[in-house]
Amino acid sequence: MPIERQLEVNVVLTQAILGTLRMLGVADTDSVLREVGIDPASLSKPENRIPFEQQQALWALAVERGNTAGFGLHFARSIQPTSFGLVGYMLMNCSSIDECLDAVIKYQFLAGQGGEFTLDRSGGQTALCYTPVNPEQAVTCHRVVAMLAANVSVARWLVGEGIRPTRVELCHAAPANTDEYEEFFACPVRFGQQRNCVLYGASVTDMAVPNASEELLLLLSERANRLLQGLSQSSGIASRIASLMASQLNSAVPDKSVIAAQLGMGERTLQRRLQEEGTSYQEILDNARHYLARELLRNTGLPLAEVATQLGFTEPSTFYRAFKKWEGATPGQYRESGAPS
Repeated sequence: MPIERQLEVNVVLTQAILGTLRMLGVADTDSVLREVGIDPASLSKPENRIPFEQQQALWALAVERGNTAGFGLHFARSIQPTSFGLVGYMLMNCSSIDECLDAVIKYQFLAGQGGEFTLDRSGGQTALCYTPVNPEQAVTCHRVVAMLAANVSVARWLVGEGIRPTRVELCHAAPANTDEYEEFFACPVRFGQQRNCVLYGASVTDMAVPNASEELLLLLSERANRLLQGLSQSSGIASRIASLMASQLNSAVPDKSVIAAQLGMGERTLQRRLQEEGTSYQEILDNARHYLARELLRNTGLPLAEVATQLGFTEPSTFYRAFKKWEGATPGQYRESGAPS
């Protein structure tokens, strides 16, 4: 199955996008949903999921209809913890911001598979980083800002408006006006960086969450663990690996043992689970490379040799042969033909 068909997103994030549009004055959000192929009725149950490619199309249309360069920041202003469903309720009952960040990492796939959050605790700071699927698509920078800003917004909702990151780093180029970014984050915002992240000092991560209930958190965690297990069983472990692949495949092939550890299992268990689903690590890798190759050829002007390197191929010729097998055309022919989807 192509990787873009395997990735899914919880409808609570879809509802949050629609709430942002309504805040920006777009009243008929059902028509926006239908335009990208999403049935409004699918949003009726908070644990429903939709294909990531539909969600990405919704982001693009929402940014266009919202008619604002800072759509991701508006998204963050419109949400609260409950906008993230079960995960949001868990955050409300974590003992500290540091524990909240751990919960975001552990349960992120309940919200969606459009990217991966990671934590880097080094140098006396904690960096919450986000690596998106489809980094080369124009709309992805809005989604990245929305995800990072939303985490800041939720933290402020939990412990007060005084939360200030020490710094924000974003991979995309600086917009014409950066004032709105620095006003929202209340700290320096650097563009054109190597990673997308919000950095916090210990004075923030040590903050206690008022009225948190350890008993309620335990109950919510049990529910979240069951859902996470059910998600692996229903959509398959392959879909979670596909999401990790799509966000981590960058100049090197993600090591199987690393992916297994991120999924909380051993390498042999991962191998067995994939065999049970009738697939393999190599097949998922091939699908991820195929998908990302098309994205890079469609949406960037990178030289073909650089595309090959980005996809973890050691030789351009190996990439050319693989791509011709996938598409029946060389990468150059695919790009010149207009790169059909």
